[in-house]
Amino acid sequence: MSSGEVECSNSLEDAMDQALPSQAFVYRPVRQRVYSLLLGDSEGGASACPTVKEWFVYSGNPLRQPDLVRPLQMSIPGGTPSLKLLWLSQEAGLQAQRLDTLLACFDLSSSREELQVVESPFQALCCLLIYLFVQVDTLCLEDLHAFIAQALCLEGKTTMELADLQLDHVDPRAVQLGTLLVRGLTTLVLVNSACGFPWKTSDFMPWNLFDGKLFHQKYLQSEKGYTAEALVEQHRSWLTRFHALKSVVCKACMKENRPIVSRRHWRSHHSGRRGRQGSSDHRMSSGYSRSGQGQHWRDQGPGSRQYDPDQWRRY
Repeated sequence: MSSGEVECSNSLEDAMDQALPSQAFVYRPVRQRVYSLLLGDSEGGASACPTVKEWFVYSGNPLRQPDLVRPLQMSIPGGTPSLKLLWLSQEAGLQAQRLDTLLACFDLSSSREELQVVESPFQALCCLLIYLFVQVDTLCLEDLHAFIAQALCLEGKTTMELADLQLDHVDPRAVQLGTLLVRGLTTLVLVNSACGFPWKTSDFMPWNLFDGKLFHQKYLQSEKGYTAEALVEQHRSWLTRFHALKSVVCKACMKENRPIVSRRHWRSHHSGRRGRQGSSDHRMSSGYSRSGQGQHWRDQGPGSRQYDPDQWRRY
């Protein structure tokens, strides 16, 4: 396991849109903590872990050489549990510790209280949405509405209804947002298994939580200013759950000093589309910053450079 390599050689991303980071960077801190959990030991922790070779596609990376990624130490009350404990122990209360470890991988230990009140399978969705909105400061309230509405409406759609959906047009930003969420679900599969399965894997299978064309429809509707009632197709029970899930995500993000606001309240530097600079140009997002959180918003140059989270800390 210590000599294994991790790869993700395809992604639907708009290389001309500088406002959204590549999924390779968004979930890298999560993978780093998983590497620490899997490869560390009780004495040396992450510092004693070997670097991990990652082959992740992103703009400007020809994948000729891997990125060498260092594991990142997790912060868990009482210390990081051993794999033997997480994977094999049948002790009472271990599921709670497994969940604590999963949330620590996403650096969302503070969101435990909010997530506990969410029913399955929406715990996983809310976990990912909280993580995404904390990490990516160009996501807005309209995006949150689209993510939640499509997950709720998906329950009531047949395969034929989904296939027959017609869209006014395809928005590249919506495609990339869908990619971010689906890659988040695959990352959650990794984290959940590494932590000893605190959640049921079926809860975050994509077909239970996400449909690309349905999300695209809800995204376009949300951008046009549709009300919550219209987004959930006038379904009363879905509307109640919509507001409940929205409240969970917004409250958890506020704990991280990350208010989720409507696009119309954005400052001018959040709007517009700019050509992406060359791989040697360092790209940082301005605006919201989570203290102490490494952010990966720059076009990394290809090659075998070592990845150090401190070098990528946002202003």
